[in-house]
Amino acid sequence: MVTGLNHANLSTAKLQETIDFFVGVIGLKVGPRPDFSFPGAWLYAGDQPVLHLVERAQARIPDGALDHISFTVTDLDAATRHFEQLGISYRVSITPSGFGRQAFVTDPNGIKIELTEPARRQDS
Repeated sequence: MVTGLNHANLSTAKLQETIDFFVGVIGLKVGPRPDFSFPGAWLYAGDQPVLHLVERAQARIPDGALDHISFTVTDLDAATRHFEQLGISYRVSITPSGFGRQAFVTDPNGIKIELTEPARRQDS
C-alpha cells in the first residue's frame, strides 16, 4: 500500500545551476547521498530527500508526460516575496473549492515547479 511520495528524480545537464535554484529559490537543502558512480545530488525538505538530481552529458527532453512538481509551503506570500526579491517570475493561482493557493515558477531545466499552500481550514 502506498503511504506517500518518496522523491522525484530529475536528470540535468545543468547540475550546479539546478542545485542553486532548488536551494536558493525553492528552499531545499543539499544532504547526504549514496556514493553512486555518477554525479548528482540529493535535496532535502527537512529530513526527507525529496529531489534526486542526476547529472547527464545531455539534457533529457520530457515527452510532455510530466507537467510539474509540487512542494507544500506554509506561507505562500513569503515565497512569492522571495521570488520578487530574486527577480524570479511566477504565477499565482487560487485552487478551486477552497483547497488553497499555488505559485508556479520554472526551474533551469524548463520544468514547472509549483509551491502549494493548503487552505487553512477553520474548525466549526
